[in-house]
Amino acid sequence: MIHTDITKNVAKYVKDIGVNLSELSRKAEIPYSSLYASLAEGGRGRELRAKELVSICFVLRINPMNFVDKKDKE
Repeated sequence: MIHTDITKNVAKYVKDIGVNLSELSRKAEIPYSSLYASLAEGGRGRELRAKELVSICFVLRINPMNFVDKKDKE
């Protein structure tokens, strides 16, 4: 499923670059509990909403398409 991979890819990216979820929550205007449920290790499997993805990408200055697997683009 495409959006599942996107959420996992965002979570990996955020972890790899060492983004503080509390700070990201504040800057992206996403409730911390929602962000944690989607991105934190051992999260509850919550998928990111489209608006959340766009907000995160805006804050991180990255194209949302970077999180789509190449196989999903075909």
